[in-house]
Amino acid sequence: MILCIETSGATGSLALADMEGKCIRKLTADSTNAHAEQIPLMAKELMDFASSTGESILAVAVNKGPGSYTGLRIGASLAKGICFGRKIPLISCDGLELMARQAAINGFESDVYICMLDARRDEVFFAIYDASFGVLEPLGSIILTEDVWSEYRDRKVVFCGNAVGKMKGLIPAFIEYPEFTEILDAGWFCSTAAALYQREEWADVAYFEPDYGKAFYTGTFKK
Repeated sequence: MILCIETSGATGSLALADMEGKCIRKLTADSTNAHAEQIPLMAKELMDFASSTGESILAVAVNKGPGSYTGLRIGASLAKGICFGRKIPLISCDGLELMARQAAINGFESDVYICMLDARRDEVFFAIYDASFGVLEPLGSIILTEDVWSEYRDRKVVFCGNAVGKMKGLIPAFIEYPEFTEILDAGWFCSTAAALYQREEWADVAYFEPDYGKAFYTGTFKK
């Protein structure tokens, strides 16, 4: 089985996938912003469940970002710790790509998927994918103004993610475009994680770091 960890948002979730990519069991945190307290306990519960069925955890899949700095750090640290301890592979999953894939699964088939997560003020983290989930524009951050993504206005576009409402408020030209705003879920990782495992597309456990979308800024301390 593969343990899938999603901690990029306010509410974390974990799932167990079989090697064909089916979600066997999923747990979702019952509190927001409580990753440090709840995620390790949930991971232990799922690993104990796998053991009780006679199955082994063969790999850990984790969202590589973007998202909450603290959440991503907790997810990555837990995933790396399990992989080091059990000597199993680490699988890095693109959370924004998984949004696009889940939108398509839910009937939002499109030529272009613009996937985004909220950042501060009028900014979002985003990536853009084509109908086959190839990358049209890689992960980055952008300030939302009325001319943003104007080149896509004549194309079939679906907007995905928790910043779509903010985006439509700032760019009225996109108000009528379809949107998929379900919260990113560890269960969405299962099929992708299994496919990456079979292709042996594994991350380097020692050097893996989440992709935050831009450099983390802590501010300057002033005496």
